[in-house]
Amino acid sequence: MNTLDAVAKVSARDCFVEGDNVVFLVPENEMNRAIGKNGSTVELLTKRLGKRIELFEYSEKPEKFFEKAFFKAKLEKVEIREMKENKIAIISVDAANKKIILQNMRRLRRVKEIAKRNYDIEEVRIR
Repeated sequence: MNTLDAVAKVSARDCFVEGDNVVFLVPENEMNRAIGKNGSTVELLTKRLGKRIELFEYSEKPEKFFEKAFFKAKLEKVEIREMKENKIAIISVDAANKKIILQNMRRLRRVKEIAKRNYDIEEVRIR
């Protein structure tokens, strides 16, 4: 997290390593600075850390976080439900957009991890 701050002057809300990737959760409205002009910050971080960099934008509302995280797909509806003692997110999409989301299972896994760590959402369902 300190590396992102040192390079881009952006304090990450969360950070974790998954294999050859470092995942940062960037504060809302600071994504452009975290990416850098033409991706220069991401490129520098990749060289410094020796790992691929993936950035996600934080939002106070988890529904908005999911919309931004799955920006390539058009989400029809995002619902956060309390089920027994757990919160779950139900993301409704049509078949074409479900395929877009499920084509990148690694990204889906990272989104689920961020949801768990930052929004206390135990499960993410794509419907």
